[in-house]
Amino acid sequence: MPASSSIIIQITSISTALLASGGIATLSLFDIPELQSQPASRSLPLTRWLFSRGSHIFPSAAILSSTGFALLAYNALPSSPNSSAVSTFVQHLTRGGPVSLYVAAAALSASIGPITTLIMLPTNFKLIEMNERLGGARSEKSADTREGDVGGKARSAEESVDGKGDVSQWSDLSKPQSRTQRESSKEEDEEVKRLLSVFSFWNSVRAVAIGLGGVAGLTAALA
Repeated sequence: MPASSSIIIQITSISTALLASGGIATLSLFDIPELQSQPASRSLPLTRWLFSRGSHIFPSAAILSSTGFALLAYNALPSSPNSSAVSTFVQHLTRGGPVSLYVAAAALSASIGPITTLIMLPTNFKLIEMNERLGGARSEKSADTREGDVGGKARSAEESVDGKGDVSQWSDLSKPQSRTQRESSKEEDEEVKRLLSVFSFWNSVRAVAIGLGGVAGLTAALA
């Protein structure tokens, strides 16, 4: 790989991982406390909007950074005519240095995927379902599109995410819905605050994981 291409991939991968870490951390440090100060009828639509926007940005950042770090790990392998590529990779992976650091960076950046899917998704879906039960939507435009569904059967979290019969989330750039159609009870308010606390904790874990990936990649680039 040309040196100029390697530098571009280094800058792109490291900056993407660190920026994504900062963006994810912001949710837990600033957004979630603000949401928890409001009743569920107001916090749920905002949370649903954040979930939708975040699903467009952070998975793409993880894929971009982890792919870049994997390419850099491969590029850091020295040519060894007497050894196979696999044996050379294993030797340098266990020896430390740029190869192992780039591999660690790729793994850490990609780890936010399984953290989200295996650990966070049940909590996220509970929040989405509560938003649907209270008559909430993904955004202002989504609420307008679904206005005729008032009083109808609430969608499941899967149906809400799929967006069938709704405006496409990929082209929807409207603001969050200000409040749900139905006011929330005190029990619902407390349940949403609890679920947001669970989300905040695991979201912080994601921020640390991809942030460490960026640091590992930076260390390898400077080695």
